[in-house]
Amino acid sequence: MTVAAVVVTYNRLADLKLCLESLRAQTRPLEAIVVVNNGSTDGTAEWLGEQSGLIVITQANLGGAGGFAAGISRAYDGGTEQIWCMDDDCLAEPDALERLLQSPEIGPCIKNCVSVSTLNPELLAFGMHQPYRSFLRVSDLAGVELIMGVASLFNGTLISAAVVKDIGLPDPRLFIWGDEVEYMTRAMARGYPVCTVPGAVFHHPPAFDRDGIPWPGAWKRYYAVRNQRRVFQNRQGPTFGHLVYWKWAARLVRQQFSGKHPHRLYNGLLTAEAAFDAAFGNFRKRPEHILTLRLFQWRQRRAAAGSPPAGQLTTKPS
Repeated sequence: MTVAAVVVTYNRLADLKLCLESLRAQTRPLEAIVVVNNGSTDGTAEWLGEQSGLIVITQANLGGAGGFAAGISRAYDGGTEQIWCMDDDCLAEPDALERLLQSPEIGPCIKNCVSVSTLNPELLAFGMHQPYRSFLRVSDLAGVELIMGVASLFNGTLISAAVVKDIGLPDPRLFIWGDEVEYMTRAMARGYPVCTVPGAVFHHPPAFDRDGIPWPGAWKRYYAVRNQRRVFQNRQGPTFGHLVYWKWAARLVRQQFSGKHPHRLYNGLLTAEAAFDAAFGNFRKRPEHILTLRLFQWRQRRAAAGSPPAGQLTTKPS
């Protein structure tokens, strides 16, 4: 069994160094480590140029989706049988890969490490939910060998090359936020098992509330809303999934416009823009092309220049 790791990085050189150190310390050595540098500007490219034993791909910032598409493609073309994917802020326990490979054999599949919070070692960074059971704490995992149907891609995600051959690569057009769920549900729709292996441990910063991100960072929700159409279609079929998405998106737009936060107008416009693009199959937008973000940036520049805003575009909390 040959295994190549794929690490996608963007402007987190300190994290990347620790991540690679944890990979090099694995009790089951890797055959290759592929690092995809998504256009970092913090010295990452220079540092990677001084390293040996790495396969480095340098490209423009194509988000997590574009990064993992490039990295998985390189590992797959190199003939590896298993591809182990992770972000640059992941830290693998020394036996994480060994435990993944020793877990019960279920054929070509996707197996994920469990992510423990770096802020609280008793909590999981990403909670996992099954219909009749939830896993939120490390203690919840006691005696559990596999958690089927649940995985937090791409955080220590082991993908069989046979799965890649059948379903293809992550779609680079999805950029971020939802690209990993789309890939997982695409595999499940083709009948491939997806699971988490509690004995294989990663350490990762805890998940955060995406809906609660203040502007200007909240523009990233555009991708979370837009990419959800593909998730619905993977789970419920092309036609019915599209209809379900429309209903879900319409409700979400109403909720954002009627919220009680200072930027509810921006949130509503952003959600509506994402839903409109998804409905008409526009998955090409890069961040600089998001109209709501451009509006927000324009108004920020006017405010910084001391110009009065052209009309009251934001509303105060009621």
